Amino acid sequence: MTIARHSFDGGDHLLRVLELVREMPYSCRHIVDWPWRLSTPAIQAGGDAVYWENNEGLMVGLAAWQYYWAALDFFILPGSQQSEVEADLFAWADQRFRERDADRGKPLPYWAEFWEEDHERQQLVNAHGFLVDEYERYVYLEHPLENLPPVPALPTGFTLRTLRGLDEVAAYAELHRAAFQSDSMTPEWRARVLQMPTYRPELDLVIEASDGSLAGFCVGWLESVRQLAQIEPIGIHPRFQQHGLARVLLLEILHRFKQHGARKAIVETDMDRLPARHAYQAAGFQQAHIVHAIGKWVNPTP
Repeated sequence: MTIARHSFDGGDHLLRVLELVREMPYSCRHIVDWPWRLSTPAIQAGGDAVYWENNEGLMVGLAAWQYYWAALDFFILPGSQQSEVEADLFAWADQRFRERDADRGKPLPYWAEFWEEDHERQQLVNAHGFLVDEYERYVYLEHPLENLPPVPALPTGFTLRTLRGLDEVAAYAELHRAAFQSDSMTPEWRARVLQMPTYRPELDLVIEASDGSLAGFCVGWLESVRQLAQIEPIGIHPRFQQHGLARVLLLEILHRFKQHGARKAIVETDMDRLPARHAYQAAGFQQAHIVHAIGKWVNPTP
């Protein structure tokens, strides 16, 4: 065997992940927002992410079961060791899925994602048993960052600024949970995001309300080599919706992306989240791809 598998624990591995991801084709999933996804509590707890390196110590693959998005993220370096990495990656995934089924006490399907037209990636996951209940999961939108409209003025009492670092991660986590009606976000997760190698504090925006609370947020990621930027995530507190805050955040982050050398911005949203899709399209985003998900059971279905 010319490759070795290791547990991923962040830290010193992050710069190596950055080098690996920069070798991935544009169609590969999460080539810009990977720092957000590798900061999650589930990944940090251990067991759900591994990487492969060759005899020269080069990282040639990485896989992570993303509990919060119910998706298998993976990167495989193209080249002579690609087939070997693929075989061991999906063997590891099956083993991990069985462990999760056992811990849960019941089987569930596990999901892999691909662009609708990415037949190579689809064939790869099909070959490893992802064949169940394919459906359209996300719409992938692009903005060319040309002829951007000006950023609208905020309503009276609101202020746009950047996140105040570690001092504000708890307030951010509370806002995030309210915006998405989910309890997944934690201050610890948000604090890890600040330590990621591609994190830029000037692309971490919030809107503060007149009472000092946080009303909205928008996190931007930049892949400078590709001149590509991504919004992940963006949200508005339910108390402050219908004030035009999302449009202000969207246009402000797009202007900042352009100032930092990006030529294109991307964002994804659920297929059925029509208000978000309309907001993105109103800001100049256009649909570029549909992201499909396809499932696999590693234990007999109920």
